[in-house]
Order: sequence, then structure tokens, then C-alpha cells
Amino acid sequence: TPDEYRAKWGLPADYPMVAPNYAAARSALAKTMGLGRKPKESETPAPAKRTGKKVPA
Repeated sequence: TPDEYRAKWGLPADYPMVAPNYAAARSALAKTMGLGRKPKESETPAPAKRTGKKVPA
């Protein structure tokens, strides 16, 4: 784990595991893909949920 790696090499707890430029590039990529955001609400309403009760035929 990152914590074990830092302990093994005597690194501070806030030592980054990847280069700052790489982290920034990955962050920008994730933002352009829309990751980490809630999906937009659709304009059409979702169908009503079924109650699970059976109606006799």
C-alpha cells in the first residue's frame, strides 16, 4: 500500500505517489470525461416503480 511504501523508505505522509504533472493530466482527463459528477436529470420522467403486489386475473 502507499502507506507501507512511505514507511519503508522513510517518506513523509504527504509525499505524492505520482508526479505532479501526471496527476494534473489525469485529473484533466477525468474532468473532460465527466467522471465524479452526478448524471444529469433526464427531461423525460422515469417510469413509476411497481409495488410488487399482484393483481388477480
